[in-house]
Formats: sequence, C-alpha cells, structure tokens
Amino acid sequence: MEQKNRFLVRDIVGYGRYDTQEQVAWPNTVYAWLDVYANACLPLRKVVSKKREAAKYIKRYDVARTPPQRAFDAGVVCADEQERWERWAESLNPLQLHRQLTTQLAQGPEGVNLATPPTPGPMPVLTDALVTPGLP
Repeated sequence: MEQKNRFLVRDIVGYGRYDTQEQVAWPNTVYAWLDVYANACLPLRKVVSKKREAAKYIKRYDVARTPPQRAFDAGVVCADEQERWERWAESLNPLQLHRQLTTQLAQGPEGVNLATPPTPGPMPVLTDALVTPGLP
C-alpha cells in the first residue's frame, strides 16, 4: 500500500540513532517546523471517487486545500475558533517556514539551532463543559 503526500519523521531526518538529549532535540525541532509547514501551508487534494476500469483505477480529486481550510469548510470549527485559526494561519510565512526547515535539515544534528519553532496553532479554550468534574 503506497502512501503519498504523507510526511514521516524518519523519512525526513533519516534512520540514524539519536541517543543523547542533544541528538534527540534536532529531530524534535525539525518535526516542530514540519508539523506547522505541512498542516498549515501545504494544500492537498483528496480523492473524491475511485472507479475501477479493467486493470486500472480512475481517481477523481477535489480542489487542493490546506487542512485548516478543509476544517472550516466542513463546519467542525466554531466561528470564534475559526477566527483565531485564520489569524494564526495568516501570521505564518510559508516561504520562511520552508527555508527554516531546509536549513535545519542541511545543518543536521550537529548544527546550531537559533530559531524557535513556530507554535503549532491556537490552543483550544476549555469551557466548564469540557472539564471533568473532580479534576483540577
């Protein structure tokens, strides 16, 4: 089963062994940059239909959209949260994220990490309905 358009950490940082905390910090930093870049900036096309004709499949795709756009269109994000997510997505610079990710990968585990990874997105606001009784 072939999976395209899926980023796996080991595919990006390699299959080396990272034993010390300093070595582990590098893949974690790369993953933090990759997570924001892939989930906020890269539009993907989803398969709408798949039909078999003889020995091959014919696939139809929808319009390419980013994951936040898909969530907004599906209506799974309430209006006030959607506004926060839109502001967060607009604050990102995809070119800067890509350049920083490329720099991190080129430097490798021995490279100096001067840039702080971006935040992965607005954190959800907990309401009383979401808090379990008896827990702080």
